[in-house]
Amino acid sequence: MTAGWRAAVALLLGLASAGTAQELKEPLTASAAFVDDTGQSLAEITPGVPFRIRLQFQAAMGSVPSDLRPMAWLRQPGQGDLTCAETAAAYRASGSAALGSVDLNGPVLAVLARDGALSVLDPQRSLGSANLLAAHLFQEGAPADMVADPQSGRFLLSLPARGEVVAMTPYGQMQPVARGLDRPGALLAAASGGAWLIEEGSGDLLRLGAGTTARWPLGARALVGDAAAGPARRVAVLAGDKVVVLQDDGTTLLNHPAPGALAVGLGPDAVMWLRPGRLHLLWLDTPEREVQIALPGNFDRLAVSPQGRMIYLFAHDRSGFAVLDLALGRVVQGAETASPVAEVAFLPDTAMLRLQDQSVVGVMDLRLVRPDAEAAMGQVALGPPQPVWDGGLQRLLVPLLPEPAMLAIHADSFTGFVLDARNALSNRPPMEAMRLRGGIPRMASVLDRSLRPQGPGQFIAAASLPRPGPWQLVVSAGLGQAAFCALLPVAPGEQPPALPQGRITAQTQPDGTLRLRLLRDDGQPVADLTGWVDMAALIGNWRQRQPFQTDSSGLTRQGWKLDGMRPLVVTVSADTAVEFPPLMLEEPR
Repeated sequence: MTAGWRAAVALLLGLASAGTAQELKEPLTASAAFVDDTGQSLAEITPGVPFRIRLQFQAAMGSVPSDLRPMAWLRQPGQGDLTCAETAAAYRASGSAALGSVDLNGPVLAVLARDGALSVLDPQRSLGSANLLAAHLFQEGAPADMVADPQSGRFLLSLPARGEVVAMTPYGQMQPVARGLDRPGALLAAASGGAWLIEEGSGDLLRLGAGTTARWPLGARALVGDAAAGPARRVAVLAGDKVVVLQDDGTTLLNHPAPGALAVGLGPDAVMWLRPGRLHLLWLDTPEREVQIALPGNFDRLAVSPQGRMIYLFAHDRSGFAVLDLALGRVVQGAETASPVAEVAFLPDTAMLRLQDQSVVGVMDLRLVRPDAEAAMGQVALGPPQPVWDGGLQRLLVPLLPEPAMLAIHADSFTGFVLDARNALSNRPPMEAMRLRGGIPRMASVLDRSLRPQGPGQFIAAASLPRPGPWQLVVSAGLGQAAFCALLPVAPGEQPPALPQGRITAQTQPDGTLRLRLLRDDGQPVADLTGWVDMAALIGNWRQRQPFQTDSSGLTRQGWKLDGMRPLVVTVSADTAVEFPPLMLEEPR
């Protein structure tokens, strides 16, 4: 390896053979560089710390194909591994990397439950619990908001009870991003990395970057970006009785009075805000001219389509919605709904509306929205109507980028339904359903971990290593059997000493309750131990977490009624020098 840990390896396309009279040049070569978030080359990669992978493809003749779509993943090499080309071919055939590897393709889904439990799932894996990459319970209090930061390959969460914003990798490693905050609240991912944050205690707007925090004392109360899906390049803030638009670097683009504003929206070309019965609009290239558009009723929510032309208007306390066409300057469509609209999310040419009672998602083709025509909306039934939860922000419509699909979550059935633009043409059922892990979902966020094009033949991806040891980058170019591998410069890490293994046994009491006995590896009881016991059903989403204490014989003083809950997994966490492997409990035969 040369300085900066660059690896140049030929992509072998099988054009040369042993009988070739002269050596042929490889059609494609590639180099890999491992850098930090500032672009500096890394001499060593520390497990748990995010880094970036840069790939550069070069063609021996002509240019690199414009439709090149490489796939990559990280594996820990070992004896008996397939060759680089065989590993790449196996991935292409199966669509997923081996368990334990770090996949750099497709989306990762984080689901935050109402009780503060966070689960990270790989939608491409569906065998039992194999799609669960990480889980964490925020015992100090549930996060206020969560966003995905594709630049660092992490999820960002605001924790008002702790006064912190933390970042978590898809594999569960967590690091603080900002501390000592006054009730951090709404988050919005930024296109260049990091996020915007409203500090609800002070009303300040914060820009969280790579090791830096900028602050604006605006009295902020609402925050939106200019991207209908994905990180924002510009943001609009309702700050007191004014609206402020800022560039990604914090430069103020616009500061305009907005007395009585109820909601704010930002598109590629305009910023807008709602007042009772009116939409106020400023085109960003002519901010001195405010436009007012009369509305057929009062709305307090709005959503801007990706192109910035169609504005969806709705209200939290009444049913129905309206669609305003900015090109025409008026409302062109509207419809009644059985329940108030909870949120609106977009795919490139499609709008999806989720109702508060979770019963239906409406799907509309934006290309078919025409003046004064009846709204053409496919209705996808998700489940029976449910009581409206009023415990705070919910975000249950999530674009599955880069796939042209939307995940619509029915919280009370712990299920996400995959929808796409075809659902706008009929009331066809969802394409597929995904069982979610953890408690009742409150919000979800999707992190695209794929290689992102940066220029001709150039790609970049964010990653982090879940554990120490040697790691290898595997890349499949997608052209024949073209593939290459490169070792990562992983910092040597000390492996923690292995704890002695204990054992959990279950004992059913005469009254039908179940108690646990904790034993050391030599069979001696673990007496007078306090900790937490977690029980999670393998069928459905039931789980329970309770404190426990053992007596002198290692038997828990607490008992549990578990009729109908099995099979389930029991795990024990306690401050002790004994490690207890999980216990599987099945129905007695």
